[in-house]
This record gives sequence, C-alpha cells and structure tokens, in this order.
Amino acid sequence: MKVKRTPQEFQVEEVVEISPGQKGEYALYRLSKWGANTLDVLRDVARRMGVPVSSIGYGGLKDRHALSHQYITVRGGRTQDLRGKNYRLHYLGPSEVPMGRGKVLGNRFSILVRDLDLGPEEVQQEVELVRLYGLPNYFDEQRFGSARHGQGFVAKELILGHYERALRLLLAVPSRWDEAAVKRFRRCVAESWGDWAKGIDLAPTPWERRLLEFLRGKRPSKGTLKKAFSLLDREQMTLLLMAYQSFLWNETVKGILKRLGVETFVVPHLVGEHFFWRRLEEGALRELEGLEVPLPSPRLRGQGLWREVLEEVLEREGIGTLANFRTKVKGGVFKAHRRRVLLRPEGLQVQVASDELHPGRQKVFLRFFLPPGSYATLLIKRLFGAGRRRGDE
Repeated sequence: MKVKRTPQEFQVEEVVEISPGQKGEYALYRLSKWGANTLDVLRDVARRMGVPVSSIGYGGLKDRHALSHQYITVRGGRTQDLRGKNYRLHYLGPSEVPMGRGKVLGNRFSILVRDLDLGPEEVQQEVELVRLYGLPNYFDEQRFGSARHGQGFVAKELILGHYERALRLLLAVPSRWDEAAVKRFRRCVAESWGDWAKGIDLAPTPWERRLLEFLRGKRPSKGTLKKAFSLLDREQMTLLLMAYQSFLWNETVKGILKRLGVETFVVPHLVGEHFFWRRLEEGALRELEGLEVPLPSPRLRGQGLWREVLEEVLEREGIGTLANFRTKVKGGVFKAHRRRVLLRPEGLQVQVASDELHPGRQKVFLRFFLPPGSYATLLIKRLFGAGRRRGDE
C-alpha cells in the first residue's frame, strides 16, 4: 500500500463557518500548502508581514505531506496575496472575528491509495462494513510528531519530574524523518550536552534558540531545566502535552474494546498499535455508539468504564492516579475535552481501478468528510491495514 506519493494524491479542504465581510480588524486568507507543517508556515507568514505569530488565528494543523487548504486570519494583515516556498496565501477580505478551532466544521478529503492487492468487491465489502460499524476515532501518527524518535514522550518525563531526560528528548534526539538541518542541530546538542552555546547558531526555530541562550553558562540543575521549559512557545508546549494525552486516550480506548470483548485486528503505528474492528456485536455497538472518553487531566470528574481503564493505563505508565497527572512547569497544564470513540466518515465514495504505476495491482480513490480532529489516515488503515483478516469469519 502506498499513500501520499505526491501532495496532490492526498488533499484536504477545511470546511469553516467564517467568511469575509465589509470591515474588521482581521484579514482573512485561504492558505494552501504542501511539504511543510502549519506552524512553520505561520511563522514565515508572521515574519514576512512583520507581525507576531500570536496575531495569527487558525483552526488546526494539517499534514505536511498533503496538499491542504485551510483558513487563517491575521490581525492587521496585508490586503494582498503572499507566496512562499511551500505555500500560497490568498487574501479573501476583512473579518470582524478571528479564525480559531471553534470555526472549523470538519475537513473534506480526496485521497488516492496505490499498490493494493484488493479487488473491487473486497474494497466495497470493507466500505460497507465501515458504513455499518464505523471505526475507532484514534489519534494517529501525525499527533505524535514530538515522539517520532521512538524514545518516549517529553510530557511523561515532565510529569515524573525527569527534567533532564525531558530536555534531551526535546532537543537532542533526532528521528529519521527530521530534515538534515534539524538532525545536525540535535546531534550537536547531544554531543556537546551542557555546553549549550555550541548549538545556538544551528537552532532551527526561535524557541530552541531561546532555550539554549537561557541555558548558556548555567549548570543543568533540576530547577534550571524546569524553568527552561517555561520558555517554550505556547503552541509547542501544547503539542508536547497533547501528544502524550492522545497516546493515553488511544490506550484507554483499546482497553475498553478489550473489556467489551470486541474482536479486533492490529495495525502498528509510530508509537504503538491501533486495534480495529470489522464488525461489532449489537451490545458493543450500542455501548460505543454514543460513548465519549475524555483526554486525561487531573481535574476530570465522573466514573464509569472509561475511568477504570484510564486508571489502569496510568498505573502501567508509572504515573499512578489521575491526581498525579500534572506537571510543575509553568504553562504545562493538561486540558481535558471529550472525544467520541466511534467515527463514521460522511459521504464516503470509492472508485477502484488498475494502478498504472504498479502492474497487476489496484488503486483506490476515496472521497469523504470527517469532523474536526479526526484522521483520514485511520480510514485508510482500517480499509487496507496489514493483518486484516479477509472474508466473513
């Protein structure tokens, strides 16, 4: 199976409830990007417009390997288009309100999956099963970018008070997906750990430079390292915290499926495994249909199956109870919101054809709509994931 061969083969269009008006302090734009992550693009837009990044409002982060179209606002932004290396910014008009997560209704996807060994009937069978039973609404690999080196989660080490370990994960451990400049910076910091000045000129982002400048000349004491984390951008801290929360949410849902006796197949991913079902018994479907599980936070209230399983997951992680699920870092606050367990793609359309790039294999073109925060890659894994058992067992 091959996905994202080119950005044009994985397209996402943000659907929003914001439109230009006659006046307003915000400039509204349609942002099209490819081969770059959203935050890097927004930093470049802010730099070129001469405004702080905090003046830019956006709805969500889009896959760097996709051709994505989303909407942003800039307080005091230019009334003209802007072109960057990996993006185009098209001015739509003024707006009286800023863009934000609450303005996103969902995302439309157009995806081409290549190099498949499934015939049209098999594909259609799996599509019908998804329409009937949905799929688990897991967080997918894009959410775990800060842990893609496979060495662990920064936020977990912050909870446990292992600040040096957390800082090493953040600054000194490269992954094979990093760009060359980022790998060079990470290796430099690792090799000269404690001699912070050596990595400053190689820092790929302003917040990494800010951390090293703060640490320069200081001994890496527990208090100093903890304070260094307070210098992270709000967006970067949020990504670190939510990456670990999302991992724990996934593990909780997997535990719930096991408790309910749901028969599943396994698809590995960046930091673990996803458990998918093909069918659900009537009782399990009824249980999961309206179930919402909160992301872990020390302020969570309520009891039930989700709470029992979450506590088991936290115990396994060495954290103990939800009361311990907190950091002592300024700005390192875990926020909770509820997420539906069962995901149903809307308007799912499928076309199967011979793959001209892989003789004897098939390609599948998918169109569908997902609510905010749900991952199109999950549907692909569910339909075509390795280890899926064929037939009507």
